[in-house]
Amino acid sequence: MKNRIFQLAGFLSMPISETTMSSSGRLRRVTYEYGLGYMWNTFESKLSTLFTKDTGESTVGVVREERDQVQWVSATEELCTIMKGESSTLLILKRYNSWSRIDVTVECFSTICELARITPFFLHFVVGMGTKFASTDEDFMSCYSTCASENQCIPAEFSGAEDIQDGSLKAICYNIRYFERHGRDLEDPWSCRQSALHHSFTAGSQHSAWVVVQPPEAFNLTIGHTPHPMALHLRYLQAAIANWREYLDSFSQRFKLLNQQIAIPNPYHKLKISFSHEQHLHHLKGKLHRAQHILTNMQATLSIITTHEGSIAQEQSLLPAVHAEFQNQLNNISREIDNYIATTRKLLHISDDLKSMYSDILTFQGQELQRETSLKLEHLAQEDAAGNKDMAVLASLAFKDSRSMRIATVIAMFYLPVNLVFSFFSSTLVWYGTTVEVAQNNGSRIQLRSETWIASVIAILLAIGTVSWSRWWNSMEEKKSAKYAIQQPTRP
Repeated sequence: MKNRIFQLAGFLSMPISETTMSSSGRLRRVTYEYGLGYMWNTFESKLSTLFTKDTGESTVGVVREERDQVQWVSATEELCTIMKGESSTLLILKRYNSWSRIDVTVECFSTICELARITPFFLHFVVGMGTKFASTDEDFMSCYSTCASENQCIPAEFSGAEDIQDGSLKAICYNIRYFERHGRDLEDPWSCRQSALHHSFTAGSQHSAWVVVQPPEAFNLTIGHTPHPMALHLRYLQAAIANWREYLDSFSQRFKLLNQQIAIPNPYHKLKISFSHEQHLHHLKGKLHRAQHILTNMQATLSIITTHEGSIAQEQSLLPAVHAEFQNQLNNISREIDNYIATTRKLLHISDDLKSMYSDILTFQGQELQRETSLKLEHLAQEDAAGNKDMAVLASLAFKDSRSMRIATVIAMFYLPVNLVFSFFSSTLVWYGTTVEVAQNNGSRIQLRSETWIASVIAILLAIGTVSWSRWWNSMEEKKSAKYAIQQPTRP
C-alpha cells in the first residue's frame, strides 16, 4: 500500500510508448492495488482518443492563490515553473465540446497528475471524456473520497512532495452533469455536459491542488481567499446548478403549450392530436427521467462531500463558525437540488396526465374511425346485396330465355326430319321422269340417279367424322381442366 497514491504521476510522465507497454508501470501497480485493474485497461486502450496529439492545441489554465487569476500555458516546462512553491493551485483543462478530446497532451496530463497529486479514482471520469461519435456513457456519475496517512504518501524525491511528509493527504474527486445552452439553431436549445473535479488537500502545508475538467460557464476561475480549504466546492456546485431552474421551466412551458391543445372543451374529433404528439411527449419524459437521475446522483455526491468535509474539519480543527458556514451553504445547495427533484417529479406527473389524455383522445378517434369504417362496409354490403338482387333478376330472365330456346329447339328438332326429307326430294338426285311404260299407262314415277349411293356414303362418313371429332375435342378439354386443377396450389 505504500507510495501507491502518487506513483500515478511518475508513470504518466513516461512517453506514450512506455505508457502503453508493460505491467511494470507504476500506475498499473497502483490501480491494481486499489482494485482498479479494469480501469487501467480501459484507460490504456483509450489513450489515443482521450488527449490531443498536437502540442499547439495543448493548453492548461493555472490559477495560483497568490495571484488569483487564470494564466494559460502550453509548454510543460512553463507549467512546472509556475507550479513551483507552496501555494494552493487550480488547474483548468478544457474541451472543445462534450464529444471531443481533452485539450492537453499525454505528457502534459502526466505532469498535472504529479503536480496535483491525482489519485487513480480520477481515471473513472477521464476515460469518459474522449472523442465520441455517438451518445455513449451518458449516465455515469460518482464520487470518490480517499485519505492517505503519512506513511502512505509519496517519497520526497518526487517533485512537489516535500510538503506532505508531515501530514496526511485527503483527496476527493467526482463528476457533475449539468445543462447549458449550446447556441445552435435547434428545437432543443440545451445540451447536457459533463465536468469532473479532483481536489487533494495536504494536511501539513494546508495547501490544496484542484483540477477541473470542462468547468461550467458560470464557474469563476479563481481560488479566492477563504478560511475553509474546501470552499471552492461550493462555487463549483453552485455553477453546476445555475441553469437548472431555467432548464426545468422550459419543460413547464412546453407542457403548457401541449396542455392548451386539449384543455379547452371541444369535441374530440376537432382536437388536432396525432400519434406524433405522444412520441414527442415520450421524448420529453425521457429527458426528465435523465434530469431526475442526474439530480439524485448530485445529492449522493453532496452527501460524500459533507462526510469528507467533516473529516477535514475535525483533523484541521477548523473554527466551528467556518465549519458551520460551509455546512449551511452545502445544505442550501442540497435543498435547492431537492426542490429541482420535486419539480422534476411534478413535471413527470404532468407528462403522465397529458399522455393519459392523449391516449384517450386517440382511442376515441380510433373508435370513431372504426365506426365510420363499419358504416362504409355496411353500405358496401347493401350495394352488394342490391347487385346480387339484380343478378338474380338477370338470372331469372336468362332462365326464361333458355326455356324459350329449349322450346324453339324442340320445334326445330320436330321439323328437321321433314326439312331433310323435302331437301332430299328437292335435290338433283331425285326427279320425276316419264318412261315408256308410264306413258302407255298415262302415269309417272320417282326416279333416282345411279350415283345416289355416293352422296349417302359421304353423308354417313361426315356424320361419323363429326361425332368422332366432337368426342375427341371433349376429351381434350377434360384433360386440360384436370391438369389446371392439379397445378393450382392447395389452399389451407
